[in-house]
Amino acid sequence: MNRFNKFLAATFLSAAMLLTGAAQAMEIQQYDKMADQDQNEYVGDLVIGAEKVLTDEGRPDQAEQVRKLFTEIKPGDKIPVGVGEFEINLALARVVDAKRIAQDPNATRLEVEHALIVTLKKNGIILPQSIMHVGDNFHPRFPPKEAAPDAPAPPKTKDVKKKDDKKN
Repeated sequence: MNRFNKFLAATFLSAAMLLTGAAQAMEIQQYDKMADQDQNEYVGDLVIGAEKVLTDEGRPDQAEQVRKLFTEIKPGDKIPVGVGEFEINLALARVVDAKRIAQDPNATRLEVEHALIVTLKKNGIILPQSIMHVGDNFHPRFPPKEAAPDAPAPPKTKDVKKKDDKKN
């Protein structure tokens, strides 16, 4: 594992350890099963929630930074910087989570909120632990994604009876 990957793994693990407990945040594996529309709404709720918890803590300047990070699109880009960084951090969190679970099936799962925490931390914004409860009341509105198909079934073979079987 190179230095950068070790750093990311350490960042996600520290975020997970510091901000767990009685949290009702959404595990990444649960998030991945939701319809795209619900995923988008959930992330939107997290971003708006981050703005609110920062404002409530008396940090409206950082709340505004969050808003800009997730809404402003720079010339030549197609999406806001925050959205791109969040998606990258979420993908990296999936890898870290899978490796942790492979090593210890009882390990605490990483959550979508951890990817947001890392994204904002990289941009100089430290979120309070209350961010882990922003999505507590979220309820998906669309049917979940269909599970990825398992390995294809082997082709069916005809029941060919041997000559000896016909005699009996």
